[in-house]
Amino acid sequence: MQSVFEQYRPGCRMISVLTNLEVQLFDAEQVLQVHFARYDLPNVLEHLRQEALAQLLQQPFVKKHVYIFRDSVQLEFLATGIWNEAEYRGMIAVGPAISKAFHPQLLSEMSQNKRLPLVMQKQLQQSYNTLPMVDEAKQQAIAHLLINMFAPETLQPRLIEATLPLSEDPAQKFAVASEQNREQIEKRYEIENKILHAIATGDARLLQNALEELKAISWPFRHPNSPVRSMKNLSLTANTLYRKAAESGEVHPLYLDSVSGKFAIQIEQVQSIAELLYVNEEMPKAYCNLVKEVSVAALPSIIKEAATSIRFNIDQPLSLQAIADTLGVNPSHLSRTFKKALGMTLTDYINKLRIEEAKYMLDHSNDSVTEIAACVGYSDSNYFSKVFRKWERVTPHDYRKRKKGEWMRQYYPSERLPE
Repeated sequence: MQSVFEQYRPGCRMISVLTNLEVQLFDAEQVLQVHFARYDLPNVLEHLRQEALAQLLQQPFVKKHVYIFRDSVQLEFLATGIWNEAEYRGMIAVGPAISKAFHPQLLSEMSQNKRLPLVMQKQLQQSYNTLPMVDEAKQQAIAHLLINMFAPETLQPRLIEATLPLSEDPAQKFAVASEQNREQIEKRYEIENKILHAIATGDARLLQNALEELKAISWPFRHPNSPVRSMKNLSLTANTLYRKAAESGEVHPLYLDSVSGKFAIQIEQVQSIAELLYVNEEMPKAYCNLVKEVSVAALPSIIKEAATSIRFNIDQPLSLQAIADTLGVNPSHLSRTFKKALGMTLTDYINKLRIEEAKYMLDHSNDSVTEIAACVGYSDSNYFSKVFRKWERVTPHDYRKRKKGEWMRQYYPSERLPE
């Protein structure tokens, strides 16, 4: 059945791009078939949107007509039926939106008529500020798109205004939405604390479980008309929190400054919500791995010094003898102590750190493999590729292509638009 509606997908995408509004297509059985959303709505509006759509699906539609539906709290949707000859095939809805700014006095009067408490009035005002404004001229333009995008001939749409019936007391409606919002905030803080604890202890499994939980929680956009900027701000805050969590895991500040700086630059450079989602999944993992690999809490002092020396000179020629000379210890003693403390030889440790650094550069830069090899201390790019393949089971080129493909599939699903 899905294939029947694929012909409408490009038109729905176009309307969403041009209007910056949510577009949904439901079939005749009221099953959602196509969905494009610019960004998540606050909980209060999401509750209202779902209720309005449920009512909207019950409305009768007439061919060549576009309806402007307005609910009890002035949220507006434009909708039209889609047809195959005389057969009703489904409905396309665009919205929610508002047609005028709500002056505080007007909002207060409406709230009093609906018996809304003061706290709910404030939430309603904040929620309205997240919505695009669609005036009469824009309504006409959207109506024209809705009719002619899916018609074989140019048609002049007929706009019909209608009010959706009130299904429940508004005060009760907002009380439910407010409670859901409170529960979601508490849940988000609970999950964030799990993430911070996982980073501080270097527990990769606990971190992965917490990140899976976080995927079900909406991002609280502070700048609703600029969701990318809003998410960048939240990402920068997360970067700071993760850095402090890793610091509590006894990671040296110089390591933390390096990783924190990389992510801060990367966050500012990205241009879409999808890219930011990827960064926000990589950040806690990077800090967690840092704690796991370089936390000095339980290491012998000689290993702490050796690990620090290696980290800070990763792009320079390194050898057991040179590091031993730097620390003023016997190479054999350093080698035995290193293997006992970390479970790997000093050479393997150096290569592991270099490959991890190279993976980051392959993921987040456009530098060539030869340039990356030199940056992480390999003067011979062929030897670098050989070591990389030993650790990762793929060549650097194949790693970069595979990671890019995985990223695109995960963060650009067909039913949502990149910002």
